[in-house]
Amino acid sequence: MEPAARRRGTLLVCAASVLPLASCYTSIGKWTYPSGHYRTTESPHPAPAFVLVEPFLDLRGIDNTSYMPWSYVPLFPLGWNHFDRPEATVPSSDTTQFRADPDIDLPRALVAELRRSRLVDRAEFAGDFNGGRGETHVLRGRLRSFFLDESRITYGLSIYAPVMWALALPMGSSTNGFCVDLELAERQSGRVVWQARIAETNEHVEGFYYGPEWYRFSPMWERRLREKLGSLATTLGGEAAPLPPELLRDLEETPPAGVVEHPGVDAAPK
Repeated sequence: MEPAARRRGTLLVCAASVLPLASCYTSIGKWTYPSGHYRTTESPHPAPAFVLVEPFLDLRGIDNTSYMPWSYVPLFPLGWNHFDRPEATVPSSDTTQFRADPDIDLPRALVAELRRSRLVDRAEFAGDFNGGRGETHVLRGRLRSFFLDESRITYGLSIYAPVMWALALPMGSSTNGFCVDLELAERQSGRVVWQARIAETNEHVEGFYYGPEWYRFSPMWERRLREKLGSLATTLGGEAAPLPPELLRDLEETPPAGVVEHPGVDAAPK
């Protein structure tokens, strides 16, 4: 075989082995609840209340920006994304592909948690239920953030970066974060009897052979929600459900966010 033909054959083999690795960077996610990470536990004494949960008021920002094309520029080391609304991006190999409707999915998950943990006598989602049927309390939420930040490290090698990923160097990082303010009000008087902020920011380095799933919203929401709902149950005259050991361990290892990132359109002082 001619030396030139041999070199072309070698390049073709390398390209064929490298390009499938690049596809591994593209990640697809879908909201589910419960997350499956934690066992179900039940309250020994549910609160004598009927809680109606309303869709959340969406106060998120609208900055959906991708700088991933920079990762293809030779000698430039990386690309990155920031999505205030990750479910609203145009899917491609360079943008997130996460299917969710946070202002609906999060309150539905809240109803599911009230039911499966038996924290109250009855819980319904307002989108599925007409009000004025005996509910004692209404639970509302303000969705301030539900964001995704991603980076892709290419080491200045452009489309050949998967060679470095295959050698166990980091592919990049992923950050998931959210912030929701909740309030529970009496149906008749409108008096607010319980308030809570549920927030977490979770960042990880991602590699070809290591790192968690790119989209961790569901287990993050479950652990923070279950941490807070015990106080709602006691406010209503019931008892909190005991938290399983694996959930307690994760709560100890992942403290709540001290500063809320990207806190929404009404965060600036008026």
